[in-house]
Amino acid sequence: MTQKTAELQQFNEKWTKIQLDSYDGPDPYIFISYSHRDTAKVYEILKVIDREKFRFWYDDTMEIGEDFREELRMRIEKSTAVLLFLSNAALQSKYCGMEIITAYKYDKRIYPVYLDDDVEIPAALKMLLENLQHVKGSSAQSSDKYVKKLIDSLPIETMRSLQTEGNVLVSCKDGSPSLSIPAGITVVGSGAFKNCDKLERIELGNEVEILKREAFRGCKSLTSVHLPENVRKIGESVFRDCISMTSLVVECAEMELGERAFENCASLADVQLCDGITEIYGGAFNSCKALKSIKLPSHLTILGESAFADCANLKSITMPKNVTKLDDMVFNGCIELEEVNLNEEVAILGKNCFKDCMSLRSLKIPALVRSIGLGIFRGCTSLEHIEVDPKNKWYKSLDNVLFNKNKSTIICYPAKSGSDVYEIPDSVTVISDWAFCNTALKKIIIPDSVCNVGEGAFHSCTEIKEMVIPDSVTRIDDSAFRGCTSLRFVTIPDSVIEFGWGLFSGCDNVTVICNDNSAAAKYCENKNIAHREKR
Repeated sequence: MTQKTAELQQFNEKWTKIQLDSYDGPDPYIFISYSHRDTAKVYEILKVIDREKFRFWYDDTMEIGEDFREELRMRIEKSTAVLLFLSNAALQSKYCGMEIITAYKYDKRIYPVYLDDDVEIPAALKMLLENLQHVKGSSAQSSDKYVKKLIDSLPIETMRSLQTEGNVLVSCKDGSPSLSIPAGITVVGSGAFKNCDKLERIELGNEVEILKREAFRGCKSLTSVHLPENVRKIGESVFRDCISMTSLVVECAEMELGERAFENCASLADVQLCDGITEIYGGAFNSCKALKSIKLPSHLTILGESAFADCANLKSITMPKNVTKLDDMVFNGCIELEEVNLNEEVAILGKNCFKDCMSLRSLKIPALVRSIGLGIFRGCTSLEHIEVDPKNKWYKSLDNVLFNKNKSTIICYPAKSGSDVYEIPDSVTVISDWAFCNTALKKIIIPDSVCNVGEGAFHSCTEIKEMVIPDSVTRIDDSAFRGCTSLRFVTIPDSVIEFGWGLFSGCDNVTVICNDNSAAAKYCENKNIAHREKR
């Protein structure tokens, strides 16, 4: 055994083995250039790079000879970039110097990492390295900072694209603009492509059946989505926040669309849903602000809560013949919605169903509607006409005002009715939540049949200056007079013993007329609201 061989054997015994996969395939990868004497330092940094899913090739064999040099040259030529770990030991190695020159020859991106503070660059290499941006791998105190800087600068196309476990695609950290799901994958796992900013197109193939929650959430460059017939279920928020998506095609008749599946897809304008779909879950198209119209599936039966809420450009909607329920807030905030055509089978209109639909002027309520939620027309500032089918057994309209069938509850007085004065019929015992909100009425006469004033009942009635509550009323709910900016006097009798919060919020000049020892007087004193006895 020669002395050189003995030294090499001794070095190998001390050598820290790198327990990481060295990539050997056709995809983009990083060539790792380093001295084996620096293995311990290099290994710590490579572990971070591996954890971040980058592909890289390195030599851990200590081989020598012309054939080995040729392999190094070939590996560099096929690489996307070269990660160069610089130390005095590396620069004394003939292999490292050869690797630097070869990388330069093939015009590879070089990323220098200085492992020693006192690295001396030979004159022959100085010209090649001096203008390259580098990071320090030598300072223990700042190593995390510099390694993060390195990670952020590495070519994104060298990241390992798809991680799978059996038939499940678990994760993707690829920078490719276009990807295809490989054969054998039937499930795309939760958050698998979440925030893959570069992804523009995805080919799901003919085997994928399920997309789990948030699978593609935040893929802000994704431009279109085609869900073939084999995709039968997508979970909650699967394509949420895909802000560049302009078109969507869903082919499966049995598709289960998860809650908030396409929420905040702000550019989504073209939606084609298979006619066989029976339910659209809550928030499915919430805040799809580019959506102007949509043909709902002919077999649809239920629109979930907030399904089309805040679709600010949606102008018209027609309910297919099988729809029986519009859930709470389904069109909340659709400020451009002008036309809503309900079919004859609709039975339930949920709470705040058309809240803040500021362009809606009229609505025809079919005969089978048996449940209308509170605040259905809250904030509908252009509403003029409400017409209830005369055959309806639960509700009726009288001069465009919506009541329950026996007129014991007034549900909605249209904001744009055109009248200055309205006298509530003496059959009414309950003024429903938000019943008169946003009206331009100057005077509302409340009969002594009323016992309950609902939440926000007179909210933002900005023309009313005076209100008299009859002594039949025992309760005034939250925000009843909130935003009544012209309101000066409200007479509240001793009979009222329950007061909600924010009753006179925004009524800066109001004075409550009440008896000194009444519950109303105590309420005013606690809330610092002006009050006085009736004169």
